[in-house]
Amino acid sequence: MSEENAVQPEGKGLAVGGFVLSLVGLIFASMVMGIVLIGMATGGGKGLAYFWVVLCIASVVMSAMGMMKLGKTGGKKGLAIAGLIIGIVATIWSVVMLLGLNMAENMAGDAFNELDVNMNELMNELEN
Repeated sequence: MSEENAVQPEGKGLAVGGFVLSLVGLIFASMVMGIVLIGMATGGGKGLAYFWVVLCIASVVMSAMGMMKLGKTGGKKGLAIAGLIIGIVATIWSVVMLLGLNMAENMAGDAFNELDVNMNELMNELEN
C-alpha cells in the first residue's frame, strides 16, 4: 500500500525524457542523415539535419536538468547519467555527420562548377 502512494522524486520525468530522446537521437541519426543526403541530391535542404542536432542537444540538457534535480531530492540518477552520456555521443555523431554533409555538398558544387567550365571550353572549341 505504501508503494502506491509513494511520491516520485522531482526530476525523474526529465531524466527519463532525456534518456529516451538521447537513445532515439543516437539510433536514428545515421538514417536521418541518409535521408537528408538523398534530399540534398534531389534539390532539398538540410533542415532536418539541423533539427536532429538540436534534438540531441535537447536530450543532453534534459538529462543534465534531471540529474541536478534528482541530486537535490535524493533520487536515483542512473537514467539521467545514461541519457547524458548517450546524448553527448549522439550530439557529437550528429554534428560530425552534418559536417560531412556540408563537405559533400561543397565537393559536389566544385565538381559541377568544374564540369560547367570544361563544357564551356569544349563548346568554344567546337564553335571555332
